[in-house]
Amino acid sequence: MDLVDVLRFGRRTVPLQNKAKRVESRQRLNKRMREMALDLEFRRKWKQVTDVELWSDAAIFWFRDGTKLYLHIS
Repeated sequence: MDLVDVLRFGRRTVPLQNKAKRVESRQRLNKRMREMALDLEFRRKWKQVTDVELWSDAAIFWFRDGTKLYLHIS
């Protein structure tokens, strides 16, 4: 069973599935999300994110239209 958590960015929260099941991966994702706070394009896209999968070195953001964005977190 996958660990289900939430990822908060701005005022939105979305479900986060930690597939790596590692605390280090979550810490790296949190750091990367803080860096993305200044990226206006990412902030616009964030409004359409429905789910996030966290792997050991990447996060996959799933959008409402079925597309996805890979974010390298290492």
